[in-house]
Amino acid sequence: MPAPIRQIDRLIKYAGVETKIFKEVWHNGQDWSFYMQPLTIADKQRATKNSDGGDSQDFALHLLCSKALDEDGQAQFNAAADLPRLRNIVQAACLDKLMLAILQDGEEVEEETDMKSSSAATTREKRAGS
Repeated sequence: MPAPIRQIDRLIKYAGVETKIFKEVWHNGQDWSFYMQPLTIADKQRATKNSDGGDSQDFALHLLCSKALDEDGQAQFNAAADLPRLRNIVQAACLDKLMLAILQDGEEVEEETDMKSSSAATTREKRAGS
């Protein structure tokens, strides 16, 4: 008789961070879409630690910098270099949309793919077909 599957193993398989999520974001006719892996408690704790006190916008900016990826899985922002520029130069309305996309749960997800098995070409094909 096989050993029963532990709950932790089921959670990791079905709700782990190996999922690549596409977040579609448009502002003033420009596409600012990005990919991300699902948020974890550790992501939120790091953003809280790195942000200015209880400032929810700074918290969300830190999450944006740490979670936004391009279709190849590379970070779109460098927090040390880009946070001051994001705060001082970029329109708040555009940043609000990006930060909201990071914080939204799966109901707004356009597509989910397995990061290990998807290639950039496959992802582009899926986006084009939807």
